[in-house]
Amino acid sequence: MRCSGWFAVGVNGLVSVLLATGCDTEVPIGPEEDGGSGEIDGSTGGAFGTGGAFGTGGSDLQGYEAYHDPGTGPWQVGSEADCKMDTSLFDDRDVDNYAVFRYGLLCHQKGSDRLASSNYSATKTLAGVAVGRAAFLARDVPRTGPGTGPIQLEDLGSDWITGPGYRNRNATVEHIMSMVADASRSLDDSDLTFEYDTVGSQAINELIPAIERCASQVPGVADEMVDFVETEIFDELGMAGSSYNTALGVASGWRSTLDDMGRLGTMLAHGGYYNGKFLVDPAWVYRMSHPAFENANTSYGLLTWLNHRGNAEGIGGNISSGSNARFGDPCAPAAFWPSYPHGQSEALDCLAEQGSCAQTHDVGVFSAQGLGGQFVVVHPGLDLVIVAHNFGGGDGPLGLWRAVRPGLVAMDPVFQGDEAGFCEAYGAGDYAPDLLVPRSASGLVGGL
Repeated sequence: MRCSGWFAVGVNGLVSVLLATGCDTEVPIGPEEDGGSGEIDGSTGGAFGTGGAFGTGGSDLQGYEAYHDPGTGPWQVGSEADCKMDTSLFDDRDVDNYAVFRYGLLCHQKGSDRLASSNYSATKTLAGVAVGRAAFLARDVPRTGPGTGPIQLEDLGSDWITGPGYRNRNATVEHIMSMVADASRSLDDSDLTFEYDTVGSQAINELIPAIERCASQVPGVADEMVDFVETEIFDELGMAGSSYNTALGVASGWRSTLDDMGRLGTMLAHGGYYNGKFLVDPAWVYRMSHPAFENANTSYGLLTWLNHRGNAEGIGGNISSGSNARFGDPCAPAAFWPSYPHGQSEALDCLAEQGSCAQTHDVGVFSAQGLGGQFVVVHPGLDLVIVAHNFGGGDGPLGLWRAVRPGLVAMDPVFQGDEAGFCEAYGAGDYAPDLLVPRSASGLVGGL
C-alpha cells in the first residue's frame, strides 16, 4: 500500500495513532506513552529563536513529549508487539554483537554488553553532540564579541580557537565540523574538498577549546572537555557504561556498552529531546544529520555520516562499496534538505545521481561509524536505532538494516511483509510512520 502522507492525532497529550492520508488505514504507532512532566529546558527570547527557545511561539515543541526513552534508568525490554518487530525473522547470522532499540525500548540484543569497548571514530558524532550541548547551554548568554554567547555554525573558528592550525583561517565552525576546513584550496563552495580527518589532526580536535570556552560562560557547567562530556552528556543520558579521554582529541576516545550507544542514538532520533527536556536544539541535530556542503560530500553532515544518492565521498575517498556504497542504501531515505541553497552551501539541489530530491518526509538515515565495525545507526522515521560493536560484515549501516528489516516489515501495519513495497516507499522518503514531530533547521542561530 502506498500512502500520500502521515500525521499524528493526539488526545489529552497522548499520541494515539498516525493516520495515513490517501489510504483508508488507521495505523497504531506502538506503545502509548504519556509525556511525563513535559518539561522544556528552554526560555523565552533566547538565542535559538524569537518568542521561544526553539523558534516562534513555542508551538513547534508540541509532540516531543510523546517520544519515549529510558531516562537515566535501565532500558525497558519491549515485547515484539511493543516493538512491532518479529525478531525470529532477523537475518543476523553475520552480526555477532549488536542491539536494536525502537520506541525508546530495548527490542533485541545479541552478544555481550557487559564490557565497554572502544567506539573509535564514532566518537566524532559524540563530539558533534558536545558542541551542540555547549551551544544550547549558552543560549541565553549575550554575545558581546567574538567567542561569546552560544557557538554558531556560521562563526569563524578563530572566534573560538586561539591560533587555529588548519589551512583556511577564515573557516567557520561548520567548515571544521564537515571536514573541509583544511583540505580545501579555498572556501569558495566550488573549491571545497572533503578529506576525512581520521585522528583529528587537521582541524576537528581544535573544537575542544571551543567547547570549553563556550561552556565556561555558563555558571555551574564544567569547562574541561572530559568533565563536560561526562556531566552534560553521559550523566544526562544515563550512560553509566561510558568513558571518554582526549588522547586523540574528538577523533576517538569514547568507550561504551551497546546500551549507551542506544541512548545516544535515541536522543538523536528524537531531535535532541530526552528524559523530559532538550539536551541540544532540534535544529542542531538536523544540521548534524544533513549535508553541510553538497559540492564537497553529500554523505557527511557535522561529524556524522549520512545516507545519500550519489556524489559522495567516503573515508579515503572510497565510495565504491559497503557502508559508503555509491548510491547509498536504496531501502533507506537519503538526507536531503527541503530547499536549496541552504546555510553556507551554495549547492542548487541535492546532487542525487539516482532518484529525485523531492521527499514527503525529511527522515534521512544517519550514523556514527568507527574503525572495526562500531556503529550507531539512526532511522528517525521509524523511531529505530541499531547499534553494533565489531560488525565485520563490511557494509555497515546497510548490513545492519538488512539484518533487522525482515522482522520489522513483517509487523508493519501497512506493508505487512511486503518488503519491496516498503523499500520503495521508505527509501523514497514517502513513509515515516513514527516521526511525531517534523524535522527542521529553523530556529537554529543563523537560520537556514
